[in-house]
Amino acid sequence: MSVVRFPRVKLHNSTLRPQTSTWNQSSRSWATLLTIFVTGCGHANVYHEPPPPEVVITKPVQRSVTSYLTQTGTAQASERVELRARVKGFLSQRAFKDGEAVKVGQLLFVIDEEPFRTRLAQLNAKVAEAESALTKAEQSKLREINRAKLDLDQADLELAKLSDARVRSLYEKNTISKEELDRSDATLKKAEAQVASDRANLDQVKADYQTNILSAKSTLEAAKADAKMAEIDLGYCRITAPIDGRINAREFDVGNYVGDGQSTVLASIVKVDPIYTFISPGEDDLLRVQQANANSTAATLPMEMGLSNETGYPHQGHVDYIDPSVDTGTGTIRLRGVFSNPGGAILPGLFVRVRIPAERRETAIMVPDRSLGSDQGGSYLLVVGADDKVERRTVEAGEEIEGLREVRGSISLDDRVVVDGLLRARPGLKVSPKQEETPPTTAKRTSPSRSSTMN
Repeated sequence: MSVVRFPRVKLHNSTLRPQTSTWNQSSRSWATLLTIFVTGCGHANVYHEPPPPEVVITKPVQRSVTSYLTQTGTAQASERVELRARVKGFLSQRAFKDGEAVKVGQLLFVIDEEPFRTRLAQLNAKVAEAESALTKAEQSKLREINRAKLDLDQADLELAKLSDARVRSLYEKNTISKEELDRSDATLKKAEAQVASDRANLDQVKADYQTNILSAKSTLEAAKADAKMAEIDLGYCRITAPIDGRINAREFDVGNYVGDGQSTVLASIVKVDPIYTFISPGEDDLLRVQQANANSTAATLPMEMGLSNETGYPHQGHVDYIDPSVDTGTGTIRLRGVFSNPGGAILPGLFVRVRIPAERRETAIMVPDRSLGSDQGGSYLLVVGADDKVERRTVEAGEEIEGLREVRGSISLDDRVVVDGLLRARPGLKVSPKQEETPPTTAKRTSPSRSSTMN
């Protein structure tokens, strides 16, 4: 045992009493040395094993899980029409507000109609003129006139024949001269020639009658066609909405000359209810979807959609078109879905999240997503065995829904999976397991964009 030496007390000559400050310092020194002395005389320290770390465990659950083909797609209008100026003229009226909803037949633009009305009136006058010409051709009496002249000349011919017969009889009796015979013969020939001429004229008049009627009819049809085209051009001056939808901002203001040299686009109308969504899955994904939905047609294949600011896929629709061939350059195929959009919240051009049922598993094993670990060896779970020792189980992570993750591998419904305290639990270490109080099925969903659902 060590000998403790106490310090000497220095006294003043006059009072023989110790100084107060020196005495306090000495007292503290004595206490310190006494503590060291007593401690040094005690027993040696002994190491005690710490208690097992506490971890929270739960058991896997079995659920029916549907996995989905998920892709980012684009929304497009189900109908889109460009309003074009089909005639040249000055824009005289705009009858809508930019961006408003329009109905079929609603008046939108008016191009100055006066020049087209004037031209239509001119062509209608030509139609009336052609109709008069046709009536005149149909009512022509030239055939009757020429037929009457032919009859008259034929009578003269018969008279000339009788006169010629009498003259010849008198000539044979030497009653008249040769000159009178020749005159009678000439008169007969003249009558015969006149009859032949009348017959030719009658035939020509008959032919001209049909030709004139056909020509008048053709002129009338041409005039009517020109008038119809002028009427159509006049109708093009008033531009109406061909579909229901929403019209964009106008491209030209009133007073501009439009339609000069090309078909000028004045505005566009888009129909957003229903609205289309296009995606381009790979051929392997398409085959997987088709196999999972073998009893469905393209028109009944369900499709779900969500916007970037929405949770999950609240919009329900269906596939209504699949391209008939795969793009050999990209190995993808184009699918189109149709969705109801009564409020117009889904705008053409938006990027959307889309999913299609691809596979359904009735006996999927689910564990809390937070219990899943991952390292270079892959995904794993920490399981507490019967002796409360931790075991590492390598698993394959599947779909996640509502905070639960599907796992496949050496895991069963009776295993106790560590969900909290993963950093304190190491393979081979004994732990103190505590059952999780909150059922895993009530966990908050952590990723709304995952591609599964659970029943």
